[in-house]
Amino acid sequence: MAASPSFHNVSGTVFYVDTNVIDDTSSPAVLLRDFWSTGWISLMRTDVMDTELDGAKDPALWAALTEESARYPESLGAWVLGHSRLDSTILGGASDEELHAEIFAVLKPGVDRWNCRSNHTRDVMHVATAMRYGAKRFVTNDAQMLKRSHEVAAQFAGFQILNPPQAAREAVGAVKGMLSLQLSDPTRHSLPPWPSLEELPALESRIEGD
Repeated sequence: MAASPSFHNVSGTVFYVDTNVIDDTSSPAVLLRDFWSTGWISLMRTDVMDTELDGAKDPALWAALTEESARYPESLGAWVLGHSRLDSTILGGASDEELHAEIFAVLKPGVDRWNCRSNHTRDVMHVATAMRYGAKRFVTNDAQMLKRSHEVAAQFAGFQILNPPQAAREAVGAVKGMLSLQLSDPTRHSLPPWPSLEELPALESRIEGD
């Protein structure tokens, strides 16, 4: 797929992605990136991603992953001591602190917020930053985060924590909706040339068959 789309998020669908998604080679994850590269959806990252990538012990792996992460537009989250990079953060306020505490309580029940593993804090930072910018979806392969998806949605106005297959299905639905609108009114707007309505069933099969 083209790396520089002439269209940009024509479906108005935004997904923030976890660090463990950018090198995911499963069919759903690849399909998400294909929809992004052709301009149907937006994929975003938070500043936490490069903080997490700094932990890569293999220099070659670090270089490959940071090069990949640089393709994604970055949203800067509120500064968290010991986790935020000074050159890629913003000074938050009381509302940011309250949101972080509320998300932590729902996403990590029973865990001491002030005495926990770094990945617990960074999981919450990802979600808090996505919410800060008005996003409604975060895509991850983290099983523990996914287990709390219903609780997070109930507490935070339907905010979705999705795995790549779930996100890919949402993306297909958004694409199908736009293509159907164009079919009913061809003069309404121009859309990316791929995929057509006829091609969508095969793409859905890629998701289910992975």
